[in-house]
Amino acid sequence: MSVKHLAKGAAFPPLKHGIIRLYSMKFCPFAQRSRLALAARGIEHEIVNCNLKEKPEWLLERNPKGLVPVLEHDGKVIYESLIVNDYVDEVFPGKRTLNPKDPYQKALDGIMLDSFSSQVTGNLYKVRRSKGEDSESKEKLLAGLGKLEAELKKRGTTFFGGSQPGMVDYNMWPFLERLNLMQNGDMTFIGDNLPVLKTYIENMTSDEAVQATMTSPEEIKKFAEAYDKGLAQYDF
Repeated sequence: MSVKHLAKGAAFPPLKHGIIRLYSMKFCPFAQRSRLALAARGIEHEIVNCNLKEKPEWLLERNPKGLVPVLEHDGKVIYESLIVNDYVDEVFPGKRTLNPKDPYQKALDGIMLDSFSSQVTGNLYKVRRSKGEDSESKEKLLAGLGKLEAELKKRGTTFFGGSQPGMVDYNMWPFLERLNLMQNGDMTFIGDNLPVLKTYIENMTSDEAVQATMTSPEEIKKFAEAYDKGLAQYDF
């Protein structure tokens, strides 16, 4: 794993035959999705962290958008987090599969994730950047979280994936993890109105894959504050 984020002009790290490589960025929630999927399935892989302000030429060769995650394995290159995760789940042997075996349930999870993306993901960052002053975005964010609360109650399970976190849990988690940016590293932003979701977040925090891929709230906050000022401090 390259702990340091490699930038434009950096030499391309030699590939190892048979080893899965994930091009990532430590603070990117989309790349974290794929780190979670690989960790949850117990799949051996290596990580190459990339500077997304001064992008390495070889990253752009693999993904013209210059974004992460990008997965490379034996000459095959795939990008976009949800596509990467489904590929990881279908192609490589691991200790368990993450997507539901029932196509209908997988479709329902996809619908829920789409709703989550439209109501939670973007509004989360709008609320943070406004320091809570953007009341419209905050209302939409809380409505999205309320939908998660209701859905988890309806399913009656510890996680959306059942007794263990599934793919939909891991695809949502990086953004739920960043809720702690709302109020000094705790979950009081959720409040007492969403007790099921609050317990869910506590349970997710204890998951082995989540713990293996988690970045401290302090580091995420430090990166986010610098990023908002037009600075990109990838390596502290």
